[in-house]
Amino acid sequence: MTGSVLLGLGVVVLLVCAAYAVVCAVRPAARMLAGASWYRTGDRHGRAALSRVTAKVAAELVLLVIGAALVFTLASVFVEVLDAVVDEDDLTVIDRPVVDWLAGHRTPGLNRIMIAVTDLGSAVALAVASVAGVAYVSWRLRSWYPIALGVLTLGLVQLLVLGIKVTIGRERPNPPGQVVPETGFSFPSGHSTSSLVGFALLAWLVCMLTGNRTVWATAWLAAAAGAVLVGLSRIYLGVHYPSDVLGGWMLGLTWLAVVAVAVWVWRARTTSRNGNHRTRSTAQR
Repeated sequence: MTGSVLLGLGVVVLLVCAAYAVVCAVRPAARMLAGASWYRTGDRHGRAALSRVTAKVAAELVLLVIGAALVFTLASVFVEVLDAVVDEDDLTVIDRPVVDWLAGHRTPGLNRIMIAVTDLGSAVALAVASVAGVAYVSWRLRSWYPIALGVLTLGLVQLLVLGIKVTIGRERPNPPGQVVPETGFSFPSGHSTSSLVGFALLAWLVCMLTGNRTVWATAWLAAAAGAVLVGLSRIYLGVHYPSDVLGGWMLGLTWLAVVAVAVWVWRARTTSRNGNHRTRSTAQR
């Protein structure tokens, strides 16, 4: 029931945002057409320009629909996991057996490795790496954009995780089975969500500095591998159930999709506005 309510609210928010994005995408083109003499007179060059504008707007709307569909799909998967946790059925039936099995197969050496891995997804580690990365890229690009991106991605998702944890109130696995002491609620895994979003932010920052596709691929693969390892370490250490980690991953992916769509809409709107300014300046000359 909780998951269904959250999904319903999410759909409403998504529809409102989608409607706003459509307006943002179409309004600049409409203004340009309304103020253009060639549009009113049917000039041949005007018709060609109109075709280009129409194609651009159509492409933007298609991308917007794809982005909205991706957000909805990821959010739906997260809600399914959430419902399973609340109702204690479906995939949660494997939670306790997996945690108990891992507890019986730990070794001192692997414990040390997993503790080191899980520390990579800690709030302190992610904060230091993100602040350093954002500051450096902002300085290199002479732009506030990386700072806004950092706050939007890693900053706001922390509040989202905290809100869901308090709302669901799921208890962690029994303390005797934990290699490292942890307190607080269990679902979703904050380490899993934050590491996925934080590592993705770092990969995004790397892509801002270079156009080398090999570097891009390496950065994103490293981010994905790091997020997976941190999530698995949480299960191994006995501080989270598998469904906690899966929920954290899905929440992180959903939030990244939301941010990506928001950034795309903002860039499209900024580009259209700048293009309109250039068009008016040219006409005035």
